[in-house]
Amino acid sequence: MTSNAYQSLLFGIEEVRHLQQANPTPRGGLPQRPNVIRAINRASVVLLCSHLERYLRALNEEAIEATNRSPIPNVGIPIGVKLLHSRTAIDEIAERQWDNRRDVLERFVETDGWLWGTVQRSDLDHERLLQWMKSLSPGRALRMFAMWGVPDVFSQITRQPHTRSRMWLRLQELVDKRNDIAHGQVSAQATYQDIRGYITEVRLFCERVDRVLSRALAQHLNGLRPW
Repeated sequence: MTSNAYQSLLFGIEEVRHLQQANPTPRGGLPQRPNVIRAINRASVVLLCSHLERYLRALNEEAIEATNRSPIPNVGIPIGVKLLHSRTAIDEIAERQWDNRRDVLERFVETDGWLWGTVQRSDLDHERLLQWMKSLSPGRALRMFAMWGVPDVFSQITRQPHTRSRMWLRLQELVDKRNDIAHGQVSAQATYQDIRGYITEVRLFCERVDRVLSRALAQHLNGLRPW
């Protein structure tokens, strides 16, 4: 089984492939309408990167939903999740004057107290956990999975260093080109072969991390794999 997030990603990848089918250059032929080709490839970069980022956020959301459904005690929740979930509330407390902290302290006990003591359980909020991820990068993906108790996820999904390096570099290249395009750099472009390579790495990365996170969650959820 795979997560719903992964199934949505596959639909997104098909969307990018449909866009590539609008490429006016015949296979093996000379370039035709280069401005159209350039626009299609730039759009494909932005679209694919957006689907990858959405996958990671949706995957985190599914992991939180599975955790909220589980009757596990707070000790079964990864420490990274507990710390990041409480960070927002603690930061809000710290920003208040000492004599104006009553309401935020009460809210912290209500929403996060159960993570640290014997307080009535509440639900985790998935949006809190990725507030730090303002944009996508392989390093931020690494941090997200580490939060769930998966250290160095790239090492866990690849056997050979050269495969790991290629995946990291291709994903970083995709993100960098998306950022350049989004900031209006007219020189940022990609070839048809670039797009094919990005699709391959994105699908491989997401397929493998999907399984890794499912196994990691099973360890926290008393052996029950969420997908």
